[in-house]
Amino acid sequence: MKWPLNFILSCVLSFSASAQSWTSQQLEKANTAKDIRHLTMLEKEVITYVNLCRLYPQLFLEYELLEYYGPEEYGDYLRNSNYRESLVNTLRVIEPTEALYFNQRAYLSAECFAKEQGLAGDIGHTRINCTNQAFNGECCSYGMKSARDIVMQLLIDHNVPSLGHRKICLDPNYKTIGVSIQPHSRWDTCAVLDLLL
Repeated sequence: MKWPLNFILSCVLSFSASAQSWTSQQLEKANTAKDIRHLTMLEKEVITYVNLCRLYPQLFLEYELLEYYGPEEYGDYLRNSNYRESLVNTLRVIEPTEALYFNQRAYLSAECFAKEQGLAGDIGHTRINCTNQAFNGECCSYGMKSARDIVMQLLIDHNVPSLGHRKICLDPNYKTIGVSIQPHSRWDTCAVLDLLL
């Protein structure tokens, strides 16, 4: 039996209610890791969300960001955030760029570091035992349970003056990505995104 694309995408992608505005063609174009069997659904969704923002920044602003103030469990701490507002301004003017595609070396690098940080309860980018570093840019998210919240945390980059995570996610020079989400002893979850030029 052949399932309709909308049904498949709805099973693979647990998007917000606002995501009903995304077309099946847009979701399919952004879902570049859909055939990578060893990725979890959540890891695939993270790649899809990053790609939606890269491919369709103005639509991402309209569909995902305008009514987003953070996960319920943390309150609406982003309601008056200058960082959120600066992302709104960026997405209004930024040019679309290409989607990121899965890279196995970047995935193994991200997986090793996510596990290392999770076990140690650490945050940041200091690797101790993970010597297989395969990335030119790295983003780490903590305490977020959905793909949307993970990507929003990185894009908004609240209280990160350099906006380093946002810049990495939207940089057109990056071509491939590996994502690993692991348990974290202090923050429940740790997501590592490693990107390659």
